[in-house]
Amino acid sequence: MVIAFLLCILSVFTFILFAADKRRAVAHKWRISERMLLCFSFFGGIGGLLGMIFFHHKTRKWRFKILVPLFAFVDATVIAFFLWSSAYYAADISAESAMISDDTVTVEKTEAGWLFDGPSDEKALIFYPGAKVDETAYAPMLRKIAEDMDVYLVKMPLHLAFFGINKAGDIIDNSAYEQYYMAGHSLGGAMAADYAAEHESHFDGIILFGAYPTKETNLDTLLIYGSEDGVLNRKRVENAASLVSGSLRELVIDGGNHAQFGNYGEQRGDGKSVISGQDQQNQAVEAVREFING
Repeated sequence: MVIAFLLCILSVFTFILFAADKRRAVAHKWRISERMLLCFSFFGGIGGLLGMIFFHHKTRKWRFKILVPLFAFVDATVIAFFLWSSAYYAADISAESAMISDDTVTVEKTEAGWLFDGPSDEKALIFYPGAKVDETAYAPMLRKIAEDMDVYLVKMPLHLAFFGINKAGDIIDNSAYEQYYMAGHSLGGAMAADYAAEHESHFDGIILFGAYPTKETNLDTLLIYGSEDGVLNRKRVENAASLVSGSLRELVIDGGNHAQFGNYGEQRGDGKSVISGQDQQNQAVEAVREFING
């Protein structure tokens, strides 16, 4: 969001530079160099393009006719992307209580995100959140899992897991568990599966919530999704059997949907759940426990 704001400020400043240079040209005064105008247009291309149009300035210069519209397109794309990514699903109030430590699970802030430190010192689960979802929305479900194994909830740049797909490696390098499991929801699940498939020696299994593997893997894999999930690509789920050489287990939660693995409200395009989020998460947690302990 900060980058988008800075690009907008630079566009305004670049527009002013074009206006000032046009005025100087009409008055036959000292001019702003073309190099400076192009340099500012690189980061303020929208303002530069508007300056060319409004003031009919530099419209005959081929470098300006080609480069400034190109800069404007790139800048507009970057601004649009950051604005899009800033509109994410926020965790609801019910998730806040799950972020408070108690006698069973200690919640700690880490460099990678959050650690739900439970009674286990042998097993750890690394969880990648879904796209454009506040990671703390998954705290209620992950806290329950932490009663059996420690859980690392990863905070992703711009709330998009493909910008932080390698964060699991940092966690493993700075911890010493006997067993690690890779997990995630939606896009975070797909990225988690990709990372685990590329680093199979580090993991004992993959757990995907409303997600599917995209690469071949020898790791045991658990797929958990709701029967009313309107976001999940079912063809990709059906293709999972051809990618997983290890054991493949699948739990379809009757009445569950895509969003209720987290506490962030309804998700666009999702189906209507007929069970509560707590019921869906309890079923998911029980399946995870059976997968881990089995």
